[in-house]
Amino acid sequence: MYRFIILLFLISPFVKAQSGEVKTYTLQCTDGKERPYVVYTPKTNTNKAKPLIIFLHGAIANPEINAAPEKYALRSPMIALADAADAYLLFPFGQKGATWFDSVGTEMVMSEIEAVKKQYAINENKIFLSGFSDGGSGTYYFAMTNPEPFAGFIPLNGNMKVADMLGEEELFIENTNQKPFFIINTTADMLYPLEQITPAIELLKSINPNVVFHSPQGNHTMEYMDKEQEALVNFINSNTKKTLTHIVWETSSTNPKTISWLTVAGIDTLAPRQQWHSPAKNTRIWNNKADLGIKKQNMTTGGIKVELFKSDTATAKRLGIKEGDIIVALEQDTINSPFATMMYTAKKRAGDSISVSLLRDGKTITLKGKFNKGYPYSLFKRKHPSAKTEALIEDRKLYIRTSRVKFYNIEKKALPLKIKGKVLPFINKT
Repeated sequence: MYRFIILLFLISPFVKAQSGEVKTYTLQCTDGKERPYVVYTPKTNTNKAKPLIIFLHGAIANPEINAAPEKYALRSPMIALADAADAYLLFPFGQKGATWFDSVGTEMVMSEIEAVKKQYAINENKIFLSGFSDGGSGTYYFAMTNPEPFAGFIPLNGNMKVADMLGEEELFIENTNQKPFFIINTTADMLYPLEQITPAIELLKSINPNVVFHSPQGNHTMEYMDKEQEALVNFINSNTKKTLTHIVWETSSTNPKTISWLTVAGIDTLAPRQQWHSPAKNTRIWNNKADLGIKKQNMTTGGIKVELFKSDTATAKRLGIKEGDIIVALEQDTINSPFATMMYTAKKRAGDSISVSLLRDGKTITLKGKFNKGYPYSLFKRKHPSAKTEALIEDRKLYIRTSRVKFYNIEKKALPLKIKGKVLPFINKT
């Protein structure tokens, strides 16, 4: 899978932004390393408690932390949204080993949110998680594994399948507990074709009715932000975190988890599944993405040098391309950028024809053939048995049912209203 790596330059530690201010802090993470985070204060800086937007960056597999976090923040299209929504904006910075999909990275983000709540006047009922590319995929991961502090989620050019592939914990859509989403994926995204994204969104909509999905024209960029700004501001203004009266939580992880007033403290996945505990919903998606199958390539004089294939069945290798060949053209597309192969394959689909011109031993060779075949895949892999809890407050009574859950706890002070009597099993619900 391709990753964009954006190189930025250092600037001063405290910078006046276009309208507000940015400031950098550091946090010591659970792996012992200190990492920066940047907070943007909008132009209407008053003591009034404001919403907080957290923005997760892309290219999370980069082994190095961003060398210029404030410059990255200042260039972000999210600045304009923060000003328009009169919201603080938090930029966490992750890297390989501290990603949006592992315990180090997720605990880092949650700790930074807690720190910002102490450092700034934050409306704790209006905290929104967003992100682009890997950050958009990370937004889905948090929504299904750590949804508690958030009023809503704004994944931008993300992919639920990426969250499933990279995440340490298995994912269950019901864990979003009907919290609102504003999702954007573009029509010509070279990394995540829209036809592979929409089935996942439809599955989410079938379980969570509070989903807005926009698909503006564009590639794997945030060029749509100006046009989408009004709708995004309305989403932020109209959604406030509410204490849940109906909670569903499913997990295969042994990590204790608190969702509103319910804590699932221990599970036993070796126990039999209760009859009401049906297998979680999933969907099959057709992968029709054209893939040259080149794992490593470098821009060189005259074209792109092929260094390594993904496998022996890679499209490029089947065509007869060899390691060391220099690709100079793809049909009529000349090679003038290290992203030329990506731009070309984005216009193709699995099984389409392909023509590659290359240099080998000083000679120009043209090879023709077909791209890889398409194949179906499941959105969620879910290799392990899961435990599930459902809790419902109705008529001032609390009903709970569990499957493979050993321990749970109810925080009575956090309940939205005073409950009559003891906790009741669902079987007594009439």
